[in-house]
Amino acid sequence: MKREGRHLSVKAGGDEAYRVTRQQDGRWLWCDRYGNDGGDNIDLVREIEPGTGYAEAVYRLSGAPTVRQQPRPSEPKRQPPQLPAQGLAAREHGRDYLKGRGISPDTIEHAEKAGMVRYADGGVLFVGYDHTGTAQNATRRAIAPADPVQKRDLRGSDKIYPPILPGDPAKVWIVEGGPDALALHDIAKRSGQQPPTVIVSGGANVRSFLERDDVQAILKRAERVTVAGENEKNPEAQAKADAGHQKQAQRVAEITGREVRQWTPKPEQGKDLADINARQVAEIERKRQAEIEAERARNRELSRKSRGYDGPSFGR
Repeated sequence: MKREGRHLSVKAGGDEAYRVTRQQDGRWLWCDRYGNDGGDNIDLVREIEPGTGYAEAVYRLSGAPTVRQQPRPSEPKRQPPQLPAQGLAAREHGRDYLKGRGISPDTIEHAEKAGMVRYADGGVLFVGYDHTGTAQNATRRAIAPADPVQKRDLRGSDKIYPPILPGDPAKVWIVEGGPDALALHDIAKRSGQQPPTVIVSGGANVRSFLERDDVQAILKRAERVTVAGENEKNPEAQAKADAGHQKQAQRVAEITGREVRQWTPKPEQGKDLADINARQVAEIERKRQAEIEAERARNRELSRKSRGYDGPSFGR
């Protein structure tokens, strides 16, 4: 057990299995790494060591010596995330949000058909599945800028199951977020290329998905794999993200036996692929509006000439 600020972290196999937080009233309450709420410290002892009675749990917490062997904390039981029903209003609001971020209707429809994009009240879901087609990972992106939680994983999500946007199997990209995957498809189509297959890692430091057989099969079939980086807010965050992406690329190289391409946008291009795409769309719209205004100006000039000059005369 390790103290982290006002939390206590209980680890199993090097990963955090449980987190215990002190409440304002002085009580300690725990939850597992999937967000499932537990109870107090006595309940946690009985969760970690099944079969422990109430009195024994109190005895253990008191710090008194015990002859019982202390087993490793048991892995918490995970239930898959429950995807909310998609109402018509939620779907339309979600589509409008994605279009507002520069995503084309064709790409949105493709992602919907693949099941990679779903909708919930006030949010867009990016979903990953297991081999049976059961949703095992869902990240919610808030639609409203005022939403206090802009991005969160639904309870029970496991990032070992990445959202995947189907595309050219010969070209595979690994990106951090769902919006980046959609943006990459539009960027490719805009440049006249076939959109690649895109795997959404969920973060620079996430690598568990690379151990899945189906993900490894996708990587091995590809002629080229690209790991996409991002421009972070400060040098410290940039160094941490770059190191994470480097480890992702190294693991992919081990899996495929081939060199892996790493790509990060130039600072002037924006933060990430989603930013690049939004800027491209905005520039296209700016040029379109400029052409419309130029055409209007030409029409006004032609109209003036066709009527002849009817301004004031200064002759004798």
